Amino acid sequence: LEPALSWEGTSKYGEMNLDYGIDVAAQSTTDISTIPRRIWGRARQRIANWDLAARADIDSQTGNAARVILDAGNDDLDLKIQLDGNAALATAGRTPADTFALSRIQLVKGLENEEGSRLTVNPRYDMVNREADIVLAWKTGDINVEITASADTQKLKLSKRIDDDNWVSPTVDSKGDVTLEWDHRIDNDSSFTAKIKPQDSVDVKWKDKEWTASVAMPIDGREVSGANVHISREVKF
Repeated sequence: LEPALSWEGTSKYGEMNLDYGIDVAAQSTTDISTIPRRIWGRARQRIANWDLAARADIDSQTGNAARVILDAGNDDLDLKIQLDGNAALATAGRTPADTFALSRIQLVKGLENEEGSRLTVNPRYDMVNREADIVLAWKTGDINVEITASADTQKLKLSKRIDDDNWVSPTVDSKGDVTLEWDHRIDNDSSFTAKIKPQDSVDVKWKDKEWTASVAMPIDGREVSGANVHISREVKF
């Protein structure tokens, strides 16, 4: 087990909202540089009907670089744009802004009809691997349909609400892989999710108010072995 503690805070600077946090290792060590695992901060502000946000994450395992995410959203246009990249923290004679390298860009556009059905179109481009795909999602009543398509793979996910507390979601892709997911709402603060990939894995997640338990179990033939268990608790100060 590798226990960790997370702390988050918020503040305001003029019209700008600031969020920040840190994840630290909760274990004995003589190397204090390994205690912080992740430090992050985000600034948010609304300008001319656009909700703008910039977030930076520094992971102690990745070295002298920060992941930077820039978001822009307009509810009137039902449009969201996201830029994802990396920036060096300390380079001689250069600021992090000078070293920013864009790695991923995506756009989400929503469309609704008079009957309340909703279509979202989400083109994405990975600039590092030079790969593009698109996600089309259609929601009407108790049924959600999601199609993800790239040049190499296509995937179809169908979600059906059985009642107020249960959803069933089978997924199939062009390679023949099948996934079955069941989402169950226990109450407003508790839920249970099970995901089964035949011949691959079984994943279970149970959220009970502040506590969350996740279990990932690989499948080898007919045997389930090597379970990975993760338990966390949200503590508010």
